Amino acid sequence: MRPFLVIAVVVCASALGAALSPANPRNPQEPQLAPAAPDPQTPYGVGKAPFAHRAATSCAAASCHGGGQVGKVGSEHSTWAPEAFPEGQGDPHTKAYRVLFNNVSVRMAKALNIGEAHKAALCLKCHAVDSGKDPETRDQSLSEGVGCGACHGPADKWIGDHYSAEWKALSNREKWEKYGFVPAGNLVARTLNCAGCHVGDADRDVNHDLYAAGHPRITFEAAAFHHQPGYRKHWTEKTPQPDFEVRAWIVGQVAALRSATDLLRSRAEKADKPDGIWPEFAGYSCYSCHQKIGEGAIRGEASATTRAPGVPGWEVWSNTGIGIAAEYCGAAYPGVSSPDLKELKALQKLMESKRAPNAKAVATQSTKAVAELDAWLAGLQAAEDRGAKPVPKGTAEKLANAIARNALSKDGAKLADHDWDALASNYLGCAAMFHATGGAPANKWGKELDAVRDNLRFPAVKGARFDSPFDYDRNKLDLLKKNFERLRDATAPTGGN
Repeated sequence: MRPFLVIAVVVCASALGAALSPANPRNPQEPQLAPAAPDPQTPYGVGKAPFAHRAATSCAAASCHGGGQVGKVGSEHSTWAPEAFPEGQGDPHTKAYRVLFNNVSVRMAKALNIGEAHKAALCLKCHAVDSGKDPETRDQSLSEGVGCGACHGPADKWIGDHYSAEWKALSNREKWEKYGFVPAGNLVARTLNCAGCHVGDADRDVNHDLYAAGHPRITFEAAAFHHQPGYRKHWTEKTPQPDFEVRAWIVGQVAALRSATDLLRSRAEKADKPDGIWPEFAGYSCYSCHQKIGEGAIRGEASATTRAPGVPGWEVWSNTGIGIAAEYCGAAYPGVSSPDLKELKALQKLMESKRAPNAKAVATQSTKAVAELDAWLAGLQAAEDRGAKPVPKGTAEKLANAIARNALSKDGAKLADHDWDALASNYLGCAAMFHATGGAPANKWGKELDAVRDNLRFPAVKGARFDSPFDYDRNKLDLLKKNFERLRDATAPTGGN
């Protein structure tokens, strides 16, 4: 089993689940077909298709996806539905709407002055599939939480066609552009869809106000999300291990950063609007501010990354692994070239140049960076659709070592970055490769990986659990450096395998 670092994450909706509703007549105001986007530099599956949703029970017929045999083909709805599991198990997306009634959500809604959380559009955008155009089934759709349509796209246009021979002859891009169907079998389309809620976009922005009110911090790591304990999947991956895990980690790095960069663009463009906030703190590393100060040695001296006082790192969580992902994308998808990411590097430099960089300049540069990341994702997506060749043997092992080395400076004398987000991101990448290569039975570096995890955990003091690395001081950083050095050595070709 994969070792996990416990991080607070939010179970979202609207771009990640799977939904539909009873067989109702089509909406008479049915929108026109989504406009085609023939640009090969743009991946399909980004954003929301302009079609109507159906409740998840539209998929529940015994002859469709409600076969009643949990875990079997033809029983996808049965596997997903919470009724099919004992309490505490199942797909976490089914609980997304219910959490809006708990004490934390009630307190948050009151603090934000948005009315009741389970009725607030701000919350429903990610915690449910809101079929507002169909009031007869709206309550049912909401109660299902993140249902079928959130992951697979609004079904009104394709529900009557998706089992036909003509449908199966369509390309994945045609299914998305003409019908709003998300081809979740394509890992790029799937992960971009997940990131719509688990990172955010222009319409679904979990900002610092929401964090301050009590919303769990959003830290999206696609490979870890695929292997949450208790997450009973209603599908079977066609890509075998270790190929799947290698690709899931690489695609996850790119998709998460793409979404974060586009969210930055949206925030920068709204900076001069009445409700605009600039800079928006949610895009920065939380623990660069939320830390003890004036005690002991300066943390920044422990790493090779220097930042001006008062200037936190921008999207450290999502930026940390991107260089390794670029280096290894040609191995994960043979034939795909590694990007140079010059626009992204320019954006990061701009964001970390001062406390409040010029919003218009950021909007311009982030637009360029999104286009750069989109071109990369489109290349990975096309490679998947063609049927990517197997990942060369030993790639997962090499990737584990590369990620462990990524936590250290090039000369190995210091940490590469002292930020908790950077070290946690590197840990999760190594954990993904540990799982990919067979876990504890197949590897000898489990104890080194566990040591990193244990020293990154949020502490518990006198029975109270902190929601931040409260004891993350210079001594802990020195210990983590030794942990990553041992992990690097253990994962080297002559080390732990």
